[in-house]
Amino acid sequence: MKRYILTGLMLCSLLLTSCAEPRLLDELNISQAAGFDLLEDGEMKGFFVFPVFKSQEQGSYQILSAKSNTISNIQFLVSEESPFPVVMGQVLVILVSEKLAKEVGMIDLMNYIYRDPIIGSRQVFAIVGGEVEELLYTKMNQTNLNIGVYLSDMLAQNMRNGNEPVTNQHIFMNQMLAKGVDAYLPYIKKTSSAIKVSGVALFDQEKMVGHIPAEETFTFKAMIENHKNGIYEFRFHDKWKTHVVIENIKSRVSYHIKPTENLTKKPHITIDIKLKGELKEFMKSKKIDKPSILDHVEKEVEKRVAQQGQDLVQSFKKQNIDPLGLGLRYRSKDKAVTPEKWKSIYPDADVQVKCHMKIVQTGVSQ
Repeated sequence: MKRYILTGLMLCSLLLTSCAEPRLLDELNISQAAGFDLLEDGEMKGFFVFPVFKSQEQGSYQILSAKSNTISNIQFLVSEESPFPVVMGQVLVILVSEKLAKEVGMIDLMNYIYRDPIIGSRQVFAIVGGEVEELLYTKMNQTNLNIGVYLSDMLAQNMRNGNEPVTNQHIFMNQMLAKGVDAYLPYIKKTSSAIKVSGVALFDQEKMVGHIPAEETFTFKAMIENHKNGIYEFRFHDKWKTHVVIENIKSRVSYHIKPTENLTKKPHITIDIKLKGELKEFMKSKKIDKPSILDHVEKEVEKRVAQQGQDLVQSFKKQNIDPLGLGLRYRSKDKAVTPEKWKSIYPDADVQVKCHMKIVQTGVSQ
């Protein structure tokens, strides 16, 4: 009996596999990166980056582009220029110009990507300050990677070791559709000699409304996720203009929410950031061999991070956005508050940011 069952299962398997249309990798143009600009006439210009395999040259790639009002037609038109169909099954990064993100928004692009079954959900979206076309045609020095892989590695490294918050398509889509939180993405720019991560792009639903500059991303990341690594630097207002660099070893954040019995009163939320770090640089004539100096540095970091966090909260309120997800957090404590009610009380919410800094190592250059 077991033999008959096993034979039947094998036959079913053969029948099922024979129904699928085979697609050979050698007969596809598999894009590793894609990007989209908004043109003056309202059309979009799309770009697809493909690896070109040459026996004696690594990192070769080709960029194909087309213009249309829809993303699906852009992909179709690009395929017309290629000997093989264009697919996005291995796309690592998708770039969107700031103009497109602000004027049109992300919803059509996200729906197209989300509905395509061969595209995964772990690739990273990034907003480009300027034109995607100019950035993609940047010639990178001292690397044999194609531009798509380079950008993907750059973003992953900044999320893992730097001050950029962790995100991907899955996280961004959830934030964009959820009630009580607004989305954010990496914000990158081309400089005169390189491409760099320049901050965090902020969204109101599907449209970009602004960005956090790079010098404030350490604090923003510390407010939304527990993480390791990252750099925080500042200068004292002393006669030496002492330059201080703290390397984060561990960051932990907790939210303390006090629901109000009467919704006419302000809700209270405390964001408590705990930092442990290493003092990497302390450019000053005096040696840092006194506990009082370390205590002074710790208190200065606490004051600056807390104030920077407070300023970010006020900025978010003015823009009527909630990238910290305060609405979701508050409503988890008070089920009676609807998303609409939270929007009305959010501008007046009492949000306090506190920071506690502990320097655990002093590998200092002086």
